[in-house]
Amino acid sequence: MSEQKAQQIVLDRHEALHEMMAKLVAGAIDIEHLKTEAKKNRVAIQITRGEKVWLTGDPLPTPEKLMNNATPLGKLFFTKVGTKYFVFTTSNNTTIAVTSQIANLIVYPNWLVFWPWLGVLLVLFVNYKLLNKQLSPIQSAIDSATQISQGNLKHRIQTHPANDLGKLTNGLNTMAENLEELFASKNELLLSVSHELRSPMARMKVLLALLNKDQTVSKLNREINKMDAIVEQLLESERLRDSHKLLNLEPYYFPNVIADITNSFDGIDNLTLEGSIPEIVIDIDLGRFKFLVRNLIENALTHSTDSSPVLIACKKSSNQLIISVRDFGSGMDEQFLSKVFEPFSQAENVNNRSNKGVGLGLFLCKRIALAHGGDLTVKSELGKGSTFIFKLPIAA
Repeated sequence: MSEQKAQQIVLDRHEALHEMMAKLVAGAIDIEHLKTEAKKNRVAIQITRGEKVWLTGDPLPTPEKLMNNATPLGKLFFTKVGTKYFVFTTSNNTTIAVTSQIANLIVYPNWLVFWPWLGVLLVLFVNYKLLNKQLSPIQSAIDSATQISQGNLKHRIQTHPANDLGKLTNGLNTMAENLEELFASKNELLLSVSHELRSPMARMKVLLALLNKDQTVSKLNREINKMDAIVEQLLESERLRDSHKLLNLEPYYFPNVIADITNSFDGIDNLTLEGSIPEIVIDIDLGRFKFLVRNLIENALTHSTDSSPVLIACKKSSNQLIISVRDFGSGMDEQFLSKVFEPFSQAENVNNRSNKGVGLGLFLCKRIALAHGGDLTVKSELGKGSTFIFKLPIAA
């Protein structure tokens, strides 16, 4: 038990203990009776009266030494000398001191109370470190699988434990490498096929130009132009894989750029440019920037009725230019919204127009936005319309 608890026990019984000790020193001291009582109760007793000392065993500290740092507990005093605890009292020039062999074994200083808890905390800390070391490769494997599922096939796990978990992490790295090679081969094939398709289509255009103009030739020419646009989009998507390396960035006065884009939609009554246009200069690849914004507007018009408004808003916010295109058309459900920027994804065309593409437009828009160091996001609610938001970083 702790010192504090031992003191409380003595304090609770101090009157009875004092009476018992007082009886031992009343009158003449019977040393044999004293030794018998000490042996029976497993204690050591020392009585000091003037120069006379009675002992039941080895000598105990003097009254003066006992009084140093002693704690009064009712009619008694409690103290510790060396490694032993003593209870004593002084009356009529007589001091009786008692120490218990059992108490000295079970009582410990107050500060030792904290050691068991410190030991528990130390064990918990060591276990935490060991467990964390064991779980770290598992977390790396989870992170790697997440990265791969999000399309980051270049991600690799760097640490591999020398156990079965190491086989798993090595397997994930191998899977990522194989997937990266597979997609690289797919992209190379797509690029090669797109290049090969351009030559026969160019020849068909020349041949059609030599034919007499009639309705059939005009239809064929339109279809070939569509095919040519699709091939060009496929090629562009592969070019943009290198992101900003391909861009031809030059400074342009933004109000002129947005005016040029909106003027190409003259005659469309439901298209509205909201608010004022920020008078700033932006560094962009002009052709690709116009493609992005025009595609967003065309997409909004395609998925809106002729009477439903399409709103364009431009604003400068801190170090960004934000362009939003909002429609009030059919909107998109959550399932389609998650893959709207994937290639060949298409939503329902509410106008049932015949010039439906192949689903590369928004995919290219996303890549152009990222290549400019910005981003393209969308908010949509089924039956209420969609808002595409293009954020372009600009100089502060």
